[in-house]
Amino acid sequence: MDSCSSSNVKGATTGVGIFLIFLLILYRFLINKMKSAGGQARLPPGPRPWPIVGNLRQLGRLPHQSLADLAKKYGNIMFLRFGSVPTVVISSPSIAKEFLKTHDLVFANRPVVATGKYMAYDHKDVAFAGYGEYWRQMRKLCTIELFTVKRTESFKSVREEEVSSMVRSIWLESGEGMRSVDVTNRISSLAQNIVCRMFSGRTFSDDELNGGVGFKDMLSEMAAVAGAFVIGDYIRFLEWFDLEGIRRRMRVVQKIFDGFAEKVIDEHINRRREKSEDENRVKDMVDVLLDMAELDTQTPTEMQITRVHIKAIILDMLNAGIETSSTTVEWAMSEVLGNPHILVRAQQEIESVVGRDRKVKEDDVASFDYLRCIVKETFRLHPPFPLLIPHESMEGCNVGDYYVPPKTRVFINVWAMGRDGSIWEDPYEFNPERFMGKGNSKDVRGQDFDLLPFGTGRRGCPGILMGLSVVELALAQLLHCFHWSVEGKVNMDEIFGLTVPRKFPLLARPASKLPFQYLI
Repeated sequence: MDSCSSSNVKGATTGVGIFLIFLLILYRFLINKMKSAGGQARLPPGPRPWPIVGNLRQLGRLPHQSLADLAKKYGNIMFLRFGSVPTVVISSPSIAKEFLKTHDLVFANRPVVATGKYMAYDHKDVAFAGYGEYWRQMRKLCTIELFTVKRTESFKSVREEEVSSMVRSIWLESGEGMRSVDVTNRISSLAQNIVCRMFSGRTFSDDELNGGVGFKDMLSEMAAVAGAFVIGDYIRFLEWFDLEGIRRRMRVVQKIFDGFAEKVIDEHINRRREKSEDENRVKDMVDVLLDMAELDTQTPTEMQITRVHIKAIILDMLNAGIETSSTTVEWAMSEVLGNPHILVRAQQEIESVVGRDRKVKEDDVASFDYLRCIVKETFRLHPPFPLLIPHESMEGCNVGDYYVPPKTRVFINVWAMGRDGSIWEDPYEFNPERFMGKGNSKDVRGQDFDLLPFGTGRRGCPGILMGLSVVELALAQLLHCFHWSVEGKVNMDEIFGLTVPRKFPLLARPASKLPFQYLI
């Protein structure tokens, strides 16, 4: 019996060994085939990958930082293998320009990933949709109907009302200046309320979802799983094992979100049937999409707008719109509170325009040159998407001296670019003055490749204007309404997810800077 068991163990061990040898041979074959496909060109340099896992072991807890360290050794265009996926990481503005402008069409695709499949209705949203006619129609819908200058302006009163509400909540939570408040939480609630009012016309409380899950809990879980590392995205034969449990969590939270989005759409449809619309009410984005869907039934267009399209757009707005705005304001406040001289200068600028007898209006922001430089400096050091959303090559392409194979995943490490000493003087110092004066201004909307917080080209973020409007007004109001103090040094640790927020909440104590009536 023991002899038989020993024989079975030896046989199983031999079988595993043969399987691993087969995988190694296959891996080497694919590498050689990929190299030969490039003709005379060669792959970019990079660290030697391990069999099966490739370079995944080198990512660490903060991949943007780990990849920046690797780039210092291997260069600003670097080739790695994440599992079976060929990957290129870019850490230079000039090389990023080659990928995102010169060869923009080749790299306009998105890879198939678990987030797109299980969260975004099988890649039916804008952010994760593959490049093609469907994506073009969805992008057109966003840029021509939803995120225009006129539409952004129509929500100005919403932004001003919600920012004023944030100020009031901070003042009351602090016991009128007696204790510190969780600034992170207040900023997150602000972004959440603004985005919800833009797409649905109202805010949502924690008791409005099914299954006993709060609204904020749903948003937190969506952000957590959307930004989670899914090993099956890189080692395909492990996809169905769901080793981290992320795919299961995605399905659960997506079901909750779908019920929420269906409720929002039904509310709008019922209100339209009952003709209970307030004529003076600003149309929210679901209103606009339903209007277009009705027109489609009368005069069919290239893409019929369905409930899935509306839900996918709501998903993008909740995931990207809330996270990017809140993390940017959060980091800006962290940097300003850690640099008192910057706080004083910003407050002096705002007061010189607004005075102390009123709050900031959105129209005032255009006069705050220094504050807008603070926002740019925040984007440089703390880009909301440090690696952007990954691109994928649709065909083989020669970029400079190197060959990039088809189906290669491309990460643009804007976090590393923002800390490059060859581009920025004193790159680790928070210094808004670097953007002051003629010739120093940088465009954050994709024209200057030194600063790409929202990406650029075909896959650039269509909601840039709305995001900037929230960030600038919120920051201006926080600095104008209160004097701020913190105990000790501001902790600047970060965590990696859908975006890169602070690891710990920002706690600070407000003191009244304006007359009492402007704070409540």
